[in-house]
Amino acid sequence: MIKVILADHQALFRIGMVRVLAEVDDICIVGEPQSADQLLDQLDESNPDVLILSTAFLPAFKEIRRMLQRRQTALLVLADESDQAAYTFWLRARGIIYRSVDAPLFIDAMRRVARGELFIQPYSSDAGKTGTEVAANEQDSTRL
Repeated sequence: MIKVILADHQALFRIGMVRVLAEVDDICIVGEPQSADQLLDQLDESNPDVLILSTAFLPAFKEIRRMLQRRQTALLVLADESDQAAYTFWLRARGIIYRSVDAPLFIDAMRRVARGELFIQPYSSDAGKTGTEVAANEQDSTRL
């Protein structure tokens, strides 16, 4: 079972992803913080395999990083379309997804980073493509 914390300030995205993940047998959401303080408390109380972190939480990243390193939690950055993929390198994240990600790719990204793989959604590559086409491109792009 992959334990996930979904840290996002946008309630609509959070609610949608929780509904998607409720249908997935091998993923369990253990936290849905809306603020950095809530996130730090939930990281302290649980031992998630993956933290999906909105870029809105970056001002508190120094404290978040310490918790991630101590718990060996994989970081999957949730970026807005205007954000740069360079976050993955600067934050030492295992992956980056954008808010435009579809459900199958979102699930695939979590599974991959939980296994220790890198996952970078190509910037805006999902526009006009099906999830299968994007996933096929992802397999090529994650072989770094």
